[in-house]
Amino acid sequence: MISTMLAAFAVLMFAPPPVQEPKTGVAPVQVPTTAADRVTLRDGKVILGLVTSQAAGPRVGFDMLVRRDWAEAHVPDLAAKWVRNAGTMRKPAVAERRRRLEAWRDERSRFVGGGDKVLVWIDAELKRLEDPKALDAPLLSIHIARDGCRTAERNSDASRRMLALAWLSNLPNPEDATPGELTDSVEARGFMVEGTEVPSLDRLLPIVTEPEAKWLARRAATELTVDSGRRFIRYNNVLLPEQTDGQALNAPLDLNSALGQLAGLLDPSAAATDPLAPALAKISAQGGRGAVVTRMDMAPDLSQVRVDIALWVRGPQGWVEFGSRNAVARPDDAAPAATAVLENDPQIQSVFNFADALGLGTVTAEMKQRGLRMGAATSKALGQARSAFSQDLSGLAFPVLEAAPAPAAGPANPPGAG
Repeated sequence: MISTMLAAFAVLMFAPPPVQEPKTGVAPVQVPTTAADRVTLRDGKVILGLVTSQAAGPRVGFDMLVRRDWAEAHVPDLAAKWVRNAGTMRKPAVAERRRRLEAWRDERSRFVGGGDKVLVWIDAELKRLEDPKALDAPLLSIHIARDGCRTAERNSDASRRMLALAWLSNLPNPEDATPGELTDSVEARGFMVEGTEVPSLDRLLPIVTEPEAKWLARRAATELTVDSGRRFIRYNNVLLPEQTDGQALNAPLDLNSALGQLAGLLDPSAAATDPLAPALAKISAQGGRGAVVTRMDMAPDLSQVRVDIALWVRGPQGWVEFGSRNAVARPDDAAPAATAVLENDPQIQSVFNFADALGLGTVTAEMKQRGLRMGAATSKALGQARSAFSQDLSGLAFPVLEAAPAPAAGPANPPGAG
């Protein structure tokens, strides 16, 4: 794992619902009855969904997501208006999406053969765009105008995450369930319930017009799900291939092949060259649009390690960093069990023998322990950054690895990503 290598070289404005005080003077524990945000309109109608604006209330206009089936069952008059608005906005968005998909197919077909998963998905998606019923999305994006509501109550971040995961799981009537009930159902479907971050819901939303930069990022993220050799780990002026294609994220490094590249750490002339540029140029020559670069930086006094994972996208002006996630960890905070795992790793002795192979001398016990702690810290930071980045990448990517859905019978069937 990459942490073993580094071990060696480490030598709103939302108001919460009020809690009613009982007459006895003893305040009960507030138990949420739903995981949804609750908006009460001026006419008394209640809307349950997810507020997407940072601020919401009677004095500001704000946006929210509402499940179409719920809206049609509870506020049918408003649902009809929202559906009409979505249909009006859909026509130019679908035309734009079709044009972009056709250009993508033409470009990619010059570099890959038949049976490519991305090309298969593009052909299926172009066919889906011809069917108006298939474009009826499960979620509606609505706008509450200023002075359009009496109250806007946002639930806890953990509860909001549960509702979003329930939508992604296509659970029946999740707005009527408590957060605890949703947690059990969502966990049974294999989702990670811990956390407070709301996952991307793009694939449940209608197709909308997007800036070119966002579209190219979607292409890049999608290609990264199937194309190998486009993920790298950068440490100082050394660039190593990340061995996650078809392997577990903690797959060990090929130490023998890495040895020659690690020698660049000791080469004074290496600082004048950018190892990433030729790697990106190679991807460009293969028609690729995306790359993932994991960068690890250690403080000079080895007090902490920072991990940044970035999505690089090739656009009209060349390669640019589209977005990134980062995490920081301290070796002093590493648990003894974590360092013990590294120390007992069968590869750890080979890793420390790198020092001898590079002429660095003997690795002392103190150096080894310091390296092990730094390796454990790196592993922790790497896991945190990867978890957040993977969620972001999944939100951008189209579902090219998913089985083609059956013909849609109504809006309850999730369409392809929007």
